[in-house]
Amino acid sequence: MITKIHHVGAVVRSADEALRFWRDALGLEVTADRVIEDQGVRGVLLKIGNSEIELLEPTRDDTGVARFLETRGEGMHHICFESDDVSAELKRAAGKGLELIDAAPRPGLAGMIGFLHPKANHGVLVEFATPPAGERHNGHAPAQGIGATHVDHVVIGSNRSADTAKHFSTSYDIEIKRTMSRPGTGAHMEFAKLDEVVLEFAGPGTPPDDEAPKASLRGVVLAVRNAKAAVARVRLAGYDVTDPNPAVQPTAVISAVKAGTNGVPFAMIQYGARPADAPANQ
Repeated sequence: MITKIHHVGAVVRSADEALRFWRDALGLEVTADRVIEDQGVRGVLLKIGNSEIELLEPTRDDTGVARFLETRGEGMHHICFESDDVSAELKRAAGKGLELIDAAPRPGLAGMIGFLHPKANHGVLVEFATPPAGERHNGHAPAQGIGATHVDHVVIGSNRSADTAKHFSTSYDIEIKRTMSRPGTGAHMEFAKLDEVVLEFAGPGTPPDDEAPKASLRGVVLAVRNAKAAVARVRLAGYDVTDPNPAVQPTAVISAVKAGTNGVPFAMIQYGARPADAPANQ
């Protein structure tokens, strides 16, 4: 059974360079950093709430991660669902006709892992993971730095967002909690939630009739306790950040980092009001 989003993976040219943003500017804590020789990657995990961000740096040129970097550049690579039994998830996926990369679990940075082919999910690379019992994250104090509490949501963009949402819902038993459209923009969004993380499926309200669904990971948003203070800290670290925008949602303000995030569209969101001078880590 899938219980939550374990991590969102990103491919980077240099993990050391990427850590300048994810660890040093944001204040996320590194929980693992090692080279996985048989996969030809250096993997770094940074915890945030009950989930993690994974950075993947290729160490050889003959791997899928290296080819991804060569053809697509840095950016979001995969989403990983945590399960108590990866083997059962792979068998269940195969039984539903989903194409696998791994027919059986194998060791990875997140524990025992298994990947499905992107073709199985409209172009989105999906991983299952069962971490070692002592390494499972079940609640953390807010991260120092920007005071992030958890991954608020992950965006999956699709030319047929309703179809992609339905696919994930039926394939992984993920319940769609809410559907909305924004008048005048042509946008259609559907939302599911796993533990504390929202999966947002976003796309056009009137999809093209003659196109098959094509989806990709489009962004990650961290929840912070004080958006204004978080923006100030990230700017102090040398990054260009938009001002918090209270018009995005009736109950939230959001700001986005414009560059330096290793190709990962990134934003911070604050729900509710806090004093403007409150420190980011409270």
